[in-house]
Amino acid sequence: MVLQSIRDRLHGIIAIFIFGILIIPFAFVGVNSYFTSGSVNAVALVNDEEITSNEFNQAFQNYRRRMQAQMGPTFDPELIDQPIIRRQFLDQMINEELLAQVSVDAGLAISKEQLALEIRSMTVFDVDGAFSPDVYQQWLASQGLTAPMFEQNVREGILMEQFPNSVANSAIATRHELELYARLMDQERVYSAVTVPAVLDEEAVIEEEAITAWYENNQGDYLSEEQVLIEYIELSADAIGGEVEITEEDLRARFEQQQQRFISPEARLASHILIEVDSEAPEVDIESARSQAEELAERARAGEDFAQLATEYSQDLGSAEMGGDLGWIEPDYMVKAFEDGLYELTLENPISDPVQTRFGWHVIQLREIRPSQGMTFAEARDILMEEYQAEQDERRFIEQADRLIDIIYEDPTTLQAAALELGLEVQEAGPFGRGGAEEGIAANPEVVSTAFSDLVLGQRSVSDPVDLDTNHIVLLLVKEHMPEALKPLEDVREQVVQAVRDQRARDAALARAEELLARLQAGEALQGLAAEAELEPVLSATARRQSPNMDSGLRSELFRMPIPEEGAMTTGVVEVADGYAVVQLESVSEGELAADDDVRKQLYQRRVQAATASDEMMAFIRMLRAQSTIEVFEDRLQ
Repeated sequence: MVLQSIRDRLHGIIAIFIFGILIIPFAFVGVNSYFTSGSVNAVALVNDEEITSNEFNQAFQNYRRRMQAQMGPTFDPELIDQPIIRRQFLDQMINEELLAQVSVDAGLAISKEQLALEIRSMTVFDVDGAFSPDVYQQWLASQGLTAPMFEQNVREGILMEQFPNSVANSAIATRHELELYARLMDQERVYSAVTVPAVLDEEAVIEEEAITAWYENNQGDYLSEEQVLIEYIELSADAIGGEVEITEEDLRARFEQQQQRFISPEARLASHILIEVDSEAPEVDIESARSQAEELAERARAGEDFAQLATEYSQDLGSAEMGGDLGWIEPDYMVKAFEDGLYELTLENPISDPVQTRFGWHVIQLREIRPSQGMTFAEARDILMEEYQAEQDERRFIEQADRLIDIIYEDPTTLQAAALELGLEVQEAGPFGRGGAEEGIAANPEVVSTAFSDLVLGQRSVSDPVDLDTNHIVLLLVKEHMPEALKPLEDVREQVVQAVRDQRARDAALARAEELLARLQAGEALQGLAAEAELEPVLSATARRQSPNMDSGLRSELFRMPIPEEGAMTTGVVEVADGYAVVQLESVSEGELAADDDVRKQLYQRRVQAATASDEMMAFIRMLRAQSTIEVFEDRLQ
């Protein structure tokens, strides 16, 4: 739409003069493109294989949509669209391309049986839990694919997984590795501890100097969120609306022109047997395949079960196991030669002579005919009228959208002129931050991203159109920008006071814990220290790495403490959720993997193998990268 508006503006003498200046260098660029590499559209070259901008952008947008679906309202487009994220994503695509290349070079292949099993397992083709050839053929037609094209895509997808799977399946876990893993994973540590809680003194007076000092030293905690207040105008085909007039004659003419939409053609239920042979194969091979197909046709005419013959002899993976069933076929559904052969058959003579297509020779069986069915003009009239209304709404929308862009182009600093001429309302939204709002237009991630873009926020220009839906756009302008700023002390005084109280309580707990630790290291007993301090100790408790009812900070630090020497203990102060703990590590017992503990052995084996496979796969990819020629065009990643 933007390009269309630019084209519309470039007319008259000035435009001709401009084009006259530009045509010479553009002509040379055009000629030069015949002599230069086609890699100008590539974001990366991997051993002379291109990853094009279109491939990268499509894949990245799919990734972006997946992340948005997973993260929901917490999704931040600014984080995803950062150059470092796009570069990391390209690296992943490069790794996949390297794996694809090495898989082909290694001669990995997919058997017909494996391919057929993979296709039949796809739930998209299921009806009542079973593979449906009819649904399969309809889906292929809807995607503009032939069965061989789709089978090739599936084959390549499986092939892409073979090498990583081969590496993963080759990973082993030695007995030594399992024992070492068990020693660490099942290690037990006996400890005693006493927790000194951080007790808040809500009555204590916090000095003004302390409040000011805390506020000045921790200003990052008291910043307001960067926000914008926007103006916007919204244009949609639904809002433009308006009654339209059309004569009955025009409606009837539309019905006649689009009759195929309302009248389903005759459909034929068919099966086939395919004898594959390349159309470019030697004549002797083509004739041999035709003779085999002719023999099968004669056997079917003689009374042999066609489905049994198809199951035994057909080389069409998609239908052979279903007795050659292709489901209902309508005109323009199959290649012309096949379709002609099918529609020449009658229910009295349902078996065709061999029919040649680029896939080979087909023997076709006609099983049933479904007559043409459809709607009358009276039944289709309301549909035609509704579609005509929608077309006129869309036409008016495009006209208004083009005019809207023209007006904004003339003065991109205001929305008022466009709103006045087109009768639109300038609305406001916000203030909102980079995370957007919970409702309204600012809940749309694209609107939020546009509001904080360089064009809108940096240059203070009206945005390009943002698509909210089909024939529904919005253009926006920042009315007010509220940068991230330090909140006044008076606005956050209560938070600052509470933070000072919390810190003083933790400082007091730490000082007390360190005092107890010093006495513990001097030889006093932990139990006696706890009693004197009126604290409840934990004595000679056993901790494991997965102990559930234990402070996570204490458990983590406990397993970092050095193993005590014989006859001694390791001591220390550990920060915990509600204060500090004085800890005494008494002993460490290594885990053991019993010979008859098959359950744990299998679990640990899977874990070690998975870690080994991951390390080996990454090492293999690093090797591929070192041996390959990879060129990345950083400036095309935007």
